[in-house]
Amino acid sequence: MKRLLLCVSSVLVLMLLAGCGDKTPTQKPSSPAATRVEDGSSEVAKGFEALAQDDPTAALAAFATAAAKCETNFEARLQLAIVKMRLGDVAGANAASAEALALCPESAEANLADGQAAYLQRDYKRALADFDKIAKEKSLPSALRSEAWAGRGVVELAQTQPDAARLSFLRAMRLNRRNAAAWYHLGVLYRDTYKFDAAAHEQFEMAGRLLNPKDERAKKISRDVLPALRKSLAASAAAKPGVAKRDPAAAAKLLKEGQSMQNRKMITKALGKFEAAWAADPLSGPAALAFAQLKVRNIKNAGDVDKVLKAYRAAIDQNPTAQAVYLEAAQLAYKNERWSTTAAIMNRAAAHDPENHRTLDLLIAALRKSGKAKLAEAWQAYRGELR
Repeated sequence: MKRLLLCVSSVLVLMLLAGCGDKTPTQKPSSPAATRVEDGSSEVAKGFEALAQDDPTAALAAFATAAAKCETNFEARLQLAIVKMRLGDVAGANAASAEALALCPESAEANLADGQAAYLQRDYKRALADFDKIAKEKSLPSALRSEAWAGRGVVELAQTQPDAARLSFLRAMRLNRRNAAAWYHLGVLYRDTYKFDAAAHEQFEMAGRLLNPKDERAKKISRDVLPALRKSLAASAAAKPGVAKRDPAAAAKLLKEGQSMQNRKMITKALGKFEAAWAADPLSGPAALAFAQLKVRNIKNAGDVDKVLKAYRAAIDQNPTAQAVYLEAAQLAYKNERWSTTAAIMNRAAAHDPENHRTLDLLIAALRKSGKAKLAEAWQAYRGELR
């Protein structure tokens, strides 16, 4: 791969994929061509001023004039492509990005703009090629590479490759924790494909923090997306058997009695108390976890394994960020050769802590055992990138 360059200023290209994560460039051009009379430099400057004032229409006119004045003004064509994408002129953006790329084929910024234009035209093969050039070039700034990984993830979503998209978004976030587009699209993926509502809530919440509060997308996240997820989580909890008759006070009393019995080595009676506490309040994470952790030491048959795994799931539902609980449940499933169950538990765990080495190692092992070697290798490659 040829080394990619920043042909002019280190201006980040707008992340307009699916309308999320755009940034308005603020740096002025620094190319030699921009210092000559009648080379369009003054118009490019006006274009940047218009963008700073949030006037993309005026910026479009300025960049177009600059491009017309000078056939080799790279910055004018690059920004023209960006603004046209922002205004919805996909064909115009595609033409402008092609011209910018022709002037400087090794420009990371031009490749990124061309990839975005290609995506909007559903030319996914070209888009992936453009994004790959940037994402995998380690000499480039992390922010640019992060944009490219996020772009790649959006293309993979469009191609119905959720597992690949997930890893692309995770890589984008590792390179730049402030990449709102990566957080947003990962939230969409967790909500719509994986049905991990709690993890999706985390992603959207972070995206909302990173976006400008005045941005319509930030308002939508706060007004619509997060409330809908909270409603979904509440509905899931309310649908659990026995919830309508739950008695938190009775559960707390039974849990305390069980803990006292466990301390006195009265294991059988303690188990009975914990199970009764969990039955009294199906939403008591502590009761479900206490039963699971004590019962796991006294498993006699497959039915007991099922019962303990059910209790672990109940505990996880009440505390979805508890990695230790995921690991306990997954280790039980793995020990009993329930490979798919192990992978499912760790898959959800990784949604909350994608850099936990123990979680990833068990996920990869379970994927291999369950016959998903290709996906296991994809996660192994990601795991190898972590320190």
